[in-house]
Amino acid sequence: MEFSISLYGDFENPTVEILGRREKASKLYLEAPLYAFLISIPHCIAEAFESIAKKEGIKIKDCKVRAVYEIDEKQFMLGYPVIKKIKIFIYNSGCTLEELEEIIRKVKKECPIYLSFSEKIEILAGN
Repeated sequence: MEFSISLYGDFENPTVEILGRREKASKLYLEAPLYAFLISIPHCIAEAFESIAKKEGIKIKDCKVRAVYEIDEKQFMLGYPVIKKIKIFIYNSGCTLEELEEIIRKVKKECPIYLSFSEKIEILAGN
């Protein structure tokens, strides 16, 4: 079982698309603890990506982060939303693929969310 969350716009308070809704992150963070948790993972990675790009002098444009959550279906049916794997796709039209992949390598070394859950999170350059 999978579902996805997309974040785009200003990463300080991005627009979030989740389960058919489109809201600002600040609103969804206050709505429910599960929303806050699920949004915080790609949000932290997006913030790290943006920070590293700026530090490296790499131009980012139309950046979007999409998180695809793979949920343990058996646990979900019992009422427990257990995450098996998260694939994070980063899309950006302002830099080359090589620059995008270099920033992703650095995100994997600096982002606290990734460092804490690296066995469950995969960060990929979006097409």
